[in-house]
Amino acid sequence: MKKHKLHKHSGLSQKDPLFKKASKRNFADTKSLTLIQIGAFLEYFDLYLYVHMAVVLNEIFFPKTDPYTASLIAAFTFSSTYILRPIGALFFGYLGDLFGRKSTIIMTTSIMAFCSFTIASLPPYQAIGITAPIIMIFCRMLQGFSSIGEFVGAMTYVTETTSPPKTYFITTLVAFFTNLGSTFALAIGAFFMFINAENGWRTAFYFGSAIAVIGSVARSQLRETPEFSHEYLSGNTKNKTLKDLLPSHKTKRNFLCYLGVECLRPFYFYLSFIYIAAILRNTYGYTTSEVISHNLGVSFIESLAILAYGRLGLHYYPMKILKIRGSLFLVFSFFLPFLLGSASTPYHIFLIQCLLLILGEGACPAHALFIRAFPAIGRYTQASLAYALSRIVMTLTTAYGCTLVGEYFGFIGITALLIVFIGIYLVSVFSFSATSNKPQSLNKNYPAETNFETSSAS
Repeated sequence: MKKHKLHKHSGLSQKDPLFKKASKRNFADTKSLTLIQIGAFLEYFDLYLYVHMAVVLNEIFFPKTDPYTASLIAAFTFSSTYILRPIGALFFGYLGDLFGRKSTIIMTTSIMAFCSFTIASLPPYQAIGITAPIIMIFCRMLQGFSSIGEFVGAMTYVTETTSPPKTYFITTLVAFFTNLGSTFALAIGAFFMFINAENGWRTAFYFGSAIAVIGSVARSQLRETPEFSHEYLSGNTKNKTLKDLLPSHKTKRNFLCYLGVECLRPFYFYLSFIYIAAILRNTYGYTTSEVISHNLGVSFIESLAILAYGRLGLHYYPMKILKIRGSLFLVFSFFLPFLLGSASTPYHIFLIQCLLLILGEGACPAHALFIRAFPAIGRYTQASLAYALSRIVMTLTTAYGCTLVGEYFGFIGITALLIVFIGIYLVSVFSFSATSNKPQSLNKNYPAETNFETSSAS
């Protein structure tokens, strides 16, 4: 089909060497984009396998305590994934900006495979005492260190190998496949726990380790992005230090806007999958397996929502989508305490969780706009750092804020925090839109932004 389309619109004969060369290039591009999506899926399968099975694993690797202390331990385990992310952003950003996108994202997948294998082989707390939680937390920190290079690396790779508006859909596919990896982690976890309730989780982690190794090997077939290759061959990466890659006064505003937009997701993710999901256990008596199965459905709906936003990005300007969605989310948040207080069945809880995830979704489908707002050499570092800081600051605030605020002020206090974060999100979206140097609209729905992309990257 691609050959026929190329032949029809280019005027080249299928026997022409230029036609064959173009066909090979199209095939290589498709192969690279496919490998990126598969790698993102595998990476986040490993990362979120622990998150979705935390209700089981926290009882195995941590000492038994009262419910309040247990919630603090769960919060720390959840947030430990984000502690090393800023360091990971600087480390992988430096490698990605000076040595290439390809080698960096291969490395991230390999680290994730090692961590999953270690967790699968780790003895419980009853066997080795305090060593168990120490190793567990270290592995989670290392997974977070790796994941920051993976997600932003994949986004950067796709942004530099595609053109708008296709870019907005393809970058959203990265988010879709990372979320699908999380959903698949839930499904695999539930499956192996059903087969073996005692040690099924170990099989799930061994499985995750194996597929991560496969992903690393597959990504060795990637080719470097044309944009980075040009910068590298032009000598623009020589004699660069980490300081040269950090945000400058020209990119500081874009950096803060991207940081503000990405601050929202950690909150609504924790709120939906951990805080509200706990209601299923405490109020409705759900077992661990039932909670996992329930969250599997929620995660599936979120994946469909991400895909839908990607499709919308092909027809509507992404910043317009972010503005409308953020405004609707703000209105919804004011009704959230009433809706949760009125919930009388697990189905009502399910709907509330789905709405939180559908109206949230961070920067989708505008990731490419934010990433292209940074210069080509420095893009990986600055985008990674903004993403990492949003995760560590907001996850620590969210995990402990929800626990402490919920203890004293209930869900109304937590909703107040949500409203603040949505406000930060909206201010960042409108501020970034105001500085976008885009030309007049080609039509009322979809302005071209070629000028913005080239000027901001200079």
